[in-house]
Amino acid sequence: MTSWPASWPPAAHDLADAVLRLTEATACDADDVEPAIAALVALPVRVEDVVAGMLRLLLEAAFADGVDSDGVSALVRQVAHRSPALDPTDVVAVVLGTLGVHPEPERRDVDVDVQDPGSQDPDDVPAPVTVDRMAPDIALRVGSAVAVVLAERVGTPLAPVITAVLSDVAAAESVEWA
Repeated sequence: MTSWPASWPPAAHDLADAVLRLTEATACDADDVEPAIAALVALPVRVEDVVAGMLRLLLEAAFADGVDSDGVSALVRQVAHRSPALDPTDVVAVVLGTLGVHPEPERRDVDVDVQDPGSQDPDDVPAPVTVDRMAPDIALRVGSAVAVVLAERVGTPLAPVITAVLSDVAAAESVEWA
């Protein structure tokens, strides 16, 4: 496939190959997407974080002057047009999550403004609503579709983006590859 940095351990090469295989399948061969996702989900690392890192780099390159709601909307339409089987709500969630705009993991249904919490009837306090993480296979499917569209927009191949992300992860966290 691609020549990755020699300093990377074999597990990092495998991860990079698998991410590149998914993005290539997303761009060219829909029949290979599911096996590529299955291979990534089986890896002992959170591959979604690598895809999110790719999306951050690509979004910065595609929207150098900053992204606004019109830019997000156009991107979602472009991804939905290219990959009509994807749920546009998932595309929005992935793009906004990458931008850091996402729901809190836990929030109250209603804002409660109480001076003395002990004076309120416990039955009247709304229960927290938890927001589940997107399933890894969906995050990977949608993330790869967004990455392909952004890479086309920027005019860059994805291998150097994958290299940059994995090199940053390794440098920042001193990742020990399994």
